[in-house]
Amino acid sequence: MLRPLLDAIEADAGDCPAQVVFLGDIIDRGPDSKEALELVDEAFDRFPGSQLILGNHDEYLLLALEGLLTDSDAVNWLDGNGGRATTESYLPGTRPSVGQFADFVCNYYQHHHTLLKDAVCQVLVGDYCLVHAGIRPGIALDSQSSTDTRLIRDDFLSHSGSFEKVIVHGHSVTHSGLPEVYPNRIALDTGAYATNRLTACKLDAGNALTFLITRLNGVEVIVERTSPLR
Repeated sequence: MLRPLLDAIEADAGDCPAQVVFLGDIIDRGPDSKEALELVDEAFDRFPGSQLILGNHDEYLLLALEGLLTDSDAVNWLDGNGGRATTESYLPGTRPSVGQFADFVCNYYQHHHTLLKDAVCQVLVGDYCLVHAGIRPGIALDSQSSTDTRLIRDDFLSHSGSFEKVIVHGHSVTHSGLPEVYPNRIALDTGAYATNRLTACKLDAGNALTFLITRLNGVEVIVERTSPLR
């Protein structure tokens, strides 16, 4: 779903080059984590100025590659958060240890390690702040902890007050399985691994929000524009 979505973004941009901000959680929950990271890496050349925000799933992989994943976190990642699907995408038909997996990736896919090391916690775009999970209410954007921007849920999602900027986020799958717009935030995680819908939002100063979805319908991928739920 990611490849046709990037194609659709390029086509929509026309002669005005797009910059793509990936909201994180590129890996796990599906069979093509390696290829998805490869597409993100290629997008940095295809769409100059693009950025990757580190998601909590991506952080597991980064820690594994740097030898910083604890034994309990390794079990949590591999068996509870889809990590086995990621290792399988790099080394199909095997069950390597975290160390063996990390050695393989660092030897043959060092650019994936670099991509994750260079990922950021938030990106400011005009009136919007883009993060993976959300922010802690009552704390300035420049003082947010990386833990909150990658993991926060209820305290952020239930907050009805305004923030310094409108927060654009993923992490928590929307109840509708479609993008949802609220007065203080825009929720873009449409649960691709479960719903077969992957969503992008075009933030264009002075213009209405545009949403693009790639939808897997059997073996066919359909690209469509959609209106968010409000």
